[in-house]
Amino acid sequence: MSASDSTEQADQIERGEGADHAESASIDDPSAAPQTEPASDPIEVLQAEVEALRDQKLRAQAEVQNVRQRMQRDKSEAIKYAEADFARSLLGVLDDLERTIESAKASDDAQAVGKGVSIVYDQFLKLLKDRHIEPIDAVGKPFDPDLHEAVMQKPSEKVAAGAVAEVLARGYRMHARVIRPAKVIVSTGGDAKD
Repeated sequence: MSASDSTEQADQIERGEGADHAESASIDDPSAAPQTEPASDPIEVLQAEVEALRDQKLRAQAEVQNVRQRMQRDKSEAIKYAEADFARSLLGVLDDLERTIESAKASDDAQAVGKGVSIVYDQFLKLLKDRHIEPIDAVGKPFDPDLHEAVMQKPSEKVAAGAVAEVLARGYRMHARVIRPAKVIVSTGGDAKD
């Protein structure tokens, strides 16, 4: 750059022409100008947020629906197979009963067969007791329609009137709930002369 060129530049700056040249240089050179984001329309921003929230809501609803269906399926399976453990326990008793029957076929000893059946019966009662299923004690007890089902009445010298004289089919309860009432004969008291 010569001395005359520098003088000319200085003259231009004094007249204000250099400032325009500097401005135009900064406009043409994007790295020289400060960067600003283009102004967004607030309505567009809000619409985008609404769309995002709507999408989140739909996904959450779908997830809740999936959880409900899974819980319903699990509940259905649990109900369907709720007694599987109890059934497995019964199968052990059934195996013993089958062995007793086979033993009875091979033996003429009725007493041995009776003892085998008695053992299986005791196993079965224990299995029921483990499941909190117990027989209802009825003979000699006052008749209770919540525990007993009266089939008939008969006179009895040994049992007071209104009490259970005989059990035809044993009743059972599970915890505090009666699952089958005992079928009983109720005493009418001492027999008067005919």
